[in-house]
Amino acid sequence: SFMMYNPAQGLFSDAGKPFIIPLAGLLIGGIMMQIKDVATTGKLVLYFGAQSFMNIYMGWVMRTSVTVPKGHSYTMTNGTVGVLDVDLTGCPAGFALTAMQQVISFIVFMIFFSVAYFTPYRYMPKKLNSWFEVMCVIIFGCVFALNIALNNFSLGYI
Repeated sequence: SFMMYNPAQGLFSDAGKPFIIPLAGLLIGGIMMQIKDVATTGKLVLYFGAQSFMNIYMGWVMRTSVTVPKGHSYTMTNGTVGVLDVDLTGCPAGFALTAMQQVISFIVFMIFFSVAYFTPYRYMPKKLNSWFEVMCVIIFGCVFALNIALNNFSLGYI
């Protein structure tokens, strides 16, 4: 009946529904960054959207990858031979995927850095002038590493 119609169900498939909030975060954060009074908050919203999108995407990749196809035979420890009735899905390589993401991000940054170096938009890192600034960078690095670790941990629950 008409009362049972759900517009979101008609617009988004089950595979696309988990991406609604991250995409909204990216869109809203991008808009907020254009408004000077809320630009800092917009960066946080954009970061939330990007992190959520990456987590859901990587969870989808890990959940849908066929690691052992149906029909594969296996031998149990007692010598019994069996055949898989269904595909085994999942990719238990969260840390490897994160490492690949970090390496690819570093390569892309180095390409950007190298290309921008010869333009008026050259990126020059700021020199750290105090122990406070050094400690802030170290704490940020630790928080960033903790974020990666928690993302890897949470991928198993998506």
